[in-house]
Amino acid sequence: MKTFTCLLVFVAVFVFSGHVLGGEDGSLSLTAYYQSAIDDEITSCQEKQSLQNSRSVHLQRKGHLEASKAQFLIANREHLVAAMMKDGIGRKPYKVQRFLNDKFHCTCYAQWQAKSHF
Repeated sequence: MKTFTCLLVFVAVFVFSGHVLGGEDGSLSLTAYYQSAIDDEITSCQEKQSLQNSRSVHLQRKGHLEASKAQFLIANREHLVAAMMKDGIGRKPYKVQRFLNDKFHCTCYAQWQAKSHF
């Protein structure tokens, strides 16, 4: 019983120390993590571009929005990575997603939205 308990404690300490020292994904640097997150977002946006061909006006707008967002992310990829590094976003996926959405909506989408209403 003592051997089992000692082994269990050793395994728990080893697993916990690996997470603390290695972080969530120790193999990727923070810059590579941000670049990968942006690439994933670009892929997601490009998959939704087909909504532009929908019969629904709302889905067409969503398709145009996603197409604009993909272009924005492609054009500003390095700038966005540098800004995330400067702001200290970290490796939380929801923070990266929010940062990208905020940057897009504050720059590109505001101009696109103004043009579509007039």
